Amino acid sequence: MKKNKKGLITAVILLIFLLIVYIVIRNLHLDEEEQEEDTTETVYEIDAADISKLQVASGDTSFSFTHADDTWTYDEDRNFPLSESAVLDKVSYVTSVSSSRTIEEPENLEDYGLEEPEVSITVTDTEGETTSLELGATNDTVSACYMTLNGDTSKVYLVDSSLKTNMEFTLSDIAEKEEIPSITGTTITSVSIENETGTARLYEDSGSETGWIFADTDGSTVPADSSLVSTYTSNFSALAWTNYVTYDLSTLGNYGLDNPTVITVDYQVEEEAEEDTSEDSGEDTSEDTEDSEEDTVTVDKQMILLLGNQTEDGTYYYGKLQDDSCIYTIAASSVEGILDVQKDDFLSAKVADYSFADLDKVTFTRNGETYVASKETVEVESDEEDGETTEETRYLINDTEIGTTDFNSFYNLITSMTWQSQDENAQPSGEADISINFYKEGGTNVTVDYYSYDANFYLAIDSKGNHMLVNKMDVREFLDAFDSAMEELNS
Repeated sequence: MKKNKKGLITAVILLIFLLIVYIVIRNLHLDEEEQEEDTTETVYEIDAADISKLQVASGDTSFSFTHADDTWTYDEDRNFPLSESAVLDKVSYVTSVSSSRTIEEPENLEDYGLEEPEVSITVTDTEGETTSLELGATNDTVSACYMTLNGDTSKVYLVDSSLKTNMEFTLSDIAEKEEIPSITGTTITSVSIENETGTARLYEDSGSETGWIFADTDGSTVPADSSLVSTYTSNFSALAWTNYVTYDLSTLGNYGLDNPTVITVDYQVEEEAEEDTSEDSGEDTSEDTEDSEEDTVTVDKQMILLLGNQTEDGTYYYGKLQDDSCIYTIAASSVEGILDVQKDDFLSAKVADYSFADLDKVTFTRNGETYVASKETVEVESDEEDGETTEETRYLINDTEIGTTDFNSFYNLITSMTWQSQDENAQPSGEADISINFYKEGGTNVTVDYYSYDANFYLAIDSKGNHMLVNKMDVREFLDAFDSAMEELNS
């Protein structure tokens, strides 16, 4: 048994050795053939204007394009939205084909992938003369591929592999894609998403304390946190079609676009103001005209994007712009962050994120005492001898100045405090440990009461009806800092 096993191992080693010898000899043979002639020469050349037809066959796909009256058309479908620039790019690769090496009388075409060429190109000139270029295997070492010309197998040329790779394309690659408008998140003023469940809308609202409102499909609304809004609207800047599908809009139902999800985006762009061409009799308006050309105006724009079904693998959605004439695919990853939106996505986790700079006053009620925090701007003489003054903001508690650092030591703790969860059924017991009112005339007027709730949480209830459970340690840290600042102020 051991003898048989040893013999089998010997046979395997011998087989591997013979295989290595074969590969070495074969590569040496190819190198010898390729080195028969190592000079760069142009083997085919034609002016782009002299090409009347270009035919490309690659695998199971074939394309035929005709050039007439300075226009290229796709022969299989004259109505196809052909990208002329894409065809001209293909043409540019056949106008001049150079060979870096020429292999004379190759022994075996199969060694070069030319027994059955991987790509075949036929060029017809304006005189009706045709030239065929047959492309075989790629030599990755030198970034080249093997080619025969007009079926002449007595010579194999080594040409740049870009000729081959640029002729391996799909219908989508040569379609003229209608562009999705380039929208910067900061220019968006409104987004609505309408589907079979209803319409959700995010929009600017000057009456909201955050400047934004989110209206859910059930009609409920919440102020939308501006930073979360920015994160959401940034999704629109990356939208782009991936592949062309069809221009036949009678097939909308095949792609779920007969009953689509409708995404409407209102946004603004800055455009140059139209030049004032009115004439004032006898007056020189050259300076005014120059100024008007430099002016810009804010213009309201709208994009309506329709999304249908997903592809079978879920990688893409079918879609189109409402006013466009073609159907495309768009990456699911780029739209799911837009579609999957709900009220909680825009709720700030902060209990009271109100900058003191934006308020007139903040009133704290603690242990039966009331403390009113306000600020005033005063002019302070410069340290220089020039007599100039600068403005300085001072912080006050009950009209007594408090140092900025001392004030921020507790105020920053309250504005950065976050809730762990919200529970409408959570109810307070006893008196609030502290009550804080954030006030700005004609604007913000929100009160937040903090109640000791259990071993882990405080219950914060604001005047908007939110019941928020807040980490007890965070609230205790704030209360300690507040009490310490007030004791020092009154000492």
